Amino acid sequence: MSEQVARFYQLYDEDSRFERPSRAVEYITTIHIVDTWLSQLPPVSSILDSGAGSGAYAIHYAKQGHQVKAIDITPKHIQQIQAKSLQLELNYSLQAEIGNATTLSTIATESLDMVLCLGPYYHLTSAEDRASCLSESMRVLRPGGILIVAYINKYSIVPMLAVKEQGYLRSSVIDKVLQEGVFYDGAEDSFWTDLYVTSPEQMEQDILAANAQIVDHAGADGVTHTIDGSIDHLEESMYQTWLDYHLRTCRERSILGLSTHGIIVGRKSK
Repeated sequence: MSEQVARFYQLYDEDSRFERPSRAVEYITTIHIVDTWLSQLPPVSSILDSGAGSGAYAIHYAKQGHQVKAIDITPKHIQQIQAKSLQLELNYSLQAEIGNATTLSTIATESLDMVLCLGPYYHLTSAEDRASCLSESMRVLRPGGILIVAYINKYSIVPMLAVKEQGYLRSSVIDKVLQEGVFYDGAEDSFWTDLYVTSPEQMEQDILAANAQIVDHAGADGVTHTIDGSIDHLEESMYQTWLDYHLRTCRERSILGLSTHGIIVGRKSK
């Protein structure tokens, strides 16, 4: 994973990402999916949060008593997780250190019940790094273990640009979205840091190529991210209605094809 990504997140306020109601949908849905599969694992599971950001998921599951190891390439994120762990007295259940999702050399083979890969995949611009990310995640899982990967759906990008970033609504950007799906930090057509966008179908092929059985696939936020301005201004009862609708439809293939963030679940064969 690139130094550009690490520098971007060193300056970005990842800690506030889920504060807005529209962005919280992704978090709530991801927790819903993770809990579904965590319930089939040991009551106290060993979990790797690979590319943990500032620790939203790592902290959540450490507080539940699971044994969580969090890694991230951004030093600020690890410092934030360590500070929260100390404040919440989670030192026994949570460890955090700088690490790269493509090389899990410090983690023993078949030692974990679950791997959460909720941030790195869509920042890996080379096919080799993406394959390494998945193969390393599968290596450290025990037989029957669960891998959960978040990705960015390429079919959500142009609608999002039309609503939020019209300056990037041009043919060269559309070509990149629909063809290679790779954007580099600072390049003329890049609207973010290093980015890889893909399709739900391609993501399924990648998971199968990593020798995982696909057991779940959902849109983490549906169209919420694109219409966030409307969702953020809903009164509480209407927001809860929207959230209920989203959770009931997030696995629908047509919804999945529009969702900004996808979340796919693979299981390692026993």
